[in-house]
Amino acid sequence: MEDQEQSKVETIVKVCVLLWSATLLTLSYYETPNGKKIVDFDPTFIASIFSASTASLGFSIKGKKKDNGEGKITDNKETKVTTQ
Repeated sequence: MEDQEQSKVETIVKVCVLLWSATLLTLSYYETPNGKKIVDFDPTFIASIFSASTASLGFSIKGKKKDNGEGKITDNKETKVTTQ
């Protein structure tokens, strides 16, 4: 019973950290109509906390794929054809 209660507290803390970091990231990019930012800081550290907290909850965040997924074919003297 104690382990289950501790697990609930652990999950609540993880979710709170996730919401806190998501809020700060959102505010760091938001500008009011007059062009002034609400908070002005480098969001790199908060982004790493956000990524870690999503990973600890089992979520996976992936960026957009930059190519169409097909490998490029190039000539190579030793093997003639390779994919990259």
